[in-house]
Amino acid sequence: MKIPPNKKFHQQKMGGKNPLLTPKCVLPFCYLFSAIFLVLAVTLFVSISKVDEITQRYDKDCTTKCNITIEPTKDMLAPVYFYYQLTNYHQNHRKYIKSRSDKQLRGETLSYADSSVCDPIRSYDDKESAKEVYEPCGLVAWSKFNDTFTIMEESTQKSVGFTEKGIAWESDLDEKFKNPDPLPDPDSPTTIQSNYQDEHFIVWMRVAPLPTFRKLYAILKTGKLEKNKKYTIQIENNYPVHQFEGTKSIAFSTSTWIGGKNAAISWCYLVIGLLLLVLSISFTLKHLLWGRELGNSKYLSWNKN
Repeated sequence: MKIPPNKKFHQQKMGGKNPLLTPKCVLPFCYLFSAIFLVLAVTLFVSISKVDEITQRYDKDCTTKCNITIEPTKDMLAPVYFYYQLTNYHQNHRKYIKSRSDKQLRGETLSYADSSVCDPIRSYDDKESAKEVYEPCGLVAWSKFNDTFTIMEESTQKSVGFTEKGIAWESDLDEKFKNPDPLPDPDSPTTIQSNYQDEHFIVWMRVAPLPTFRKLYAILKTGKLEKNKKYTIQIENNYPVHQFEGTKSIAFSTSTWIGGKNAAISWCYLVIGLLLLVLSISFTLKHLLWGRELGNSKYLSWNKN
């Protein structure tokens, strides 16, 4: 039998550090972390203030087709992101999220028994046959967003240059969504989406965590939206939202290193930084005005010589 050497490391007799959390030790770290959070909050607020954004609701006065005109108050330099926004839409509902088959979306054949994960949107007329299973099945695919948008310069009626390519995550395109073989018949009553690799469909299938959300529709990768120049958005208004008291809007936005115009994290850092600062000051005053005498650390069991 091999005996370990008679050394402190091998015999697990090395000394340990037992810091004393005295006010003089703790309070500087409280002030330091408060300053860090406040600096981060200010940095994020400054970054967000540089994001240019135009938002306009369109469902209220838009019938089947309509035009909306926007006029930027400053140059919006590429990349400019074009989103559609929905409100009061609970994609985060448990039954909604579960109603899909990732196996089917990867292009694999789905039997009727396997389609139980898609309940209640499983098969055409609820027939218990693999041939009648929806392609793809499930509430998420069945409720896909189908409004369309065309963005043009108002004066020339020419396309601005927004592209609908590159709006989906590369990991989704490469791994999670593959077309089945053979392709679904677009005219079949069982077909919900004939092209599983359509990027608008992939963007919709990545469900949102909150009832108010935006989804990317197109990107202006070069050029800009010019200041005081009018742009027309031609809309085909197909997607109903009045049943659940929702709204639909469009949004144009630039971005910075932190992303789009979302101040939630900034406010979190600001609140935490201010709260930590107030507590630090309170503890400092308590220690200076009503502090108690600290005991002698030499009497601690681990601090004896």
